[in-house]
Amino acid sequence: MITLFLPVLGLAVVHYAVAMRRYGLLTPDGLFVVCQLLMLYGTVRLVDIESETELFYAQLMAAAVALYIIASMVTSLAMQHFARQSGTRAVNSDYSVTLVAPTGSILLVIAVSVVVTVAYFTAVGYSAFFLGLQGQLDGTPADIANLRLDSYAGEKYLFPGFVNQFKNAILPALTLVVAVWSFSRGGLVARAGSAALIVLSAAALLGTGQRGALVVFLTTAIVYAYLHNRRSLPRAAVLPIVLGLPLVMLATYVLARRDGQSESPLRAVTADLIDRFVHDNQASGIAAFNYTSMLPVRNGGEWLEGLLSVLPGHRGSTLSSEIFYTVYWSTRGTSPPSLWGSIHYNFDTVGLIVLAALFGISLQILTQRSLRRRRYNSLQLVGIAGITVVLGTWIAGGIETPLNVGLVSYLGLWFWGGRMGGRRRHSATRADRTAATSRPFEVPAPDIYRPGHAAAGQQVSGRV
Repeated sequence: MITLFLPVLGLAVVHYAVAMRRYGLLTPDGLFVVCQLLMLYGTVRLVDIESETELFYAQLMAAAVALYIIASMVTSLAMQHFARQSGTRAVNSDYSVTLVAPTGSILLVIAVSVVVTVAYFTAVGYSAFFLGLQGQLDGTPADIANLRLDSYAGEKYLFPGFVNQFKNAILPALTLVVAVWSFSRGGLVARAGSAALIVLSAAALLGTGQRGALVVFLTTAIVYAYLHNRRSLPRAAVLPIVLGLPLVMLATYVLARRDGQSESPLRAVTADLIDRFVHDNQASGIAAFNYTSMLPVRNGGEWLEGLLSVLPGHRGSTLSSEIFYTVYWSTRGTSPPSLWGSIHYNFDTVGLIVLAALFGISLQILTQRSLRRRRYNSLQLVGIAGITVVLGTWIAGGIETPLNVGLVSYLGLWFWGGRMGGRRRHSATRADRTAATSRPFEVPAPDIYRPGHAAAGQQVSGRV
């Protein structure tokens, strides 16, 4: 089966030379290619070559990733050509970044997010993470799997898709914006408040006993640092790893998913994390395709149910629970299909071919066109960073996956930051015009970017 993976890996190497090398790994296109390669590698290791269904699934997945890479490369080459023809740069790394202070509107949204988060855990009645941690410390491990499932799919439905927008995306994202400003320009009170928000955000991300939301946001923080430093990783990018990796390890230990009691805790945690990247999602994808291949094509119906899951009062698709039942004979868990398996179930093979190419075109355009201005603020960049990670790491589940992880919320933050920056630029322009009209006899300073004019810092003035 490795013969399916190697040609795609070769294409990915060419893709790196043609496109990714120019803009780096931490982009929607770059992350997507790496995550899909990991998904494909783990899948070809696990498929049963005696099963026609699983063999077809592996071939389908390899073809989809290959189509994505080809479409992405062709789009990149076309955009480079048009950029040369128009005399512009395809990739812009020459922009300035303004830090957004904690304004009243930002603090209000943070307060709303905190209220939603606290109300949710109050309604649930517990934090799965803290109960699991207490159980590990007491020597009586709690049943985290059931606690986690009851918190978002129990008898009392508490709108987890809606809550996740505040708990897993908006609250930690705005905490990052406020913390960056506070530790750069704020005083002691602002820094203390930011530290408290960081602790609260971490507790919210881990509260339901899932590591995924924490890992996604830590990656978002790293991508933010990369974008803030104009597409290069600063030393500050180490902070999310230093602060977050112990929490990820602790959450893995609290989950206690591995059965090997003779293993040391560190070895068990490390093995569990490795399985998460190269085994768990891949095995779930194979089980899902075995199940959905026996069902009629949904023609987008299952994705529509997934879209509705973000709205309060709608549970969305039950496909992941149905797949879990086929593996464990219980509905007390979820086993989502892979991205390509979900597309095949909803739109058949032709739809998969079309969407794989469309994804390649769209993510390549997003990669090259998301940073075209000369000025950005930290709110815009955290929105772009979140979109990058949500789309770049989309390897499992249908359309509900990026929505539940916070795609719409990050789009909103990007838009909000753009409006905020637009108002400031408008105010600055209006102030400049007012100042100019109040000094009618002053000759304006020359354009220092044109040859032959005064050097930077010189001023020319006179009277008529």
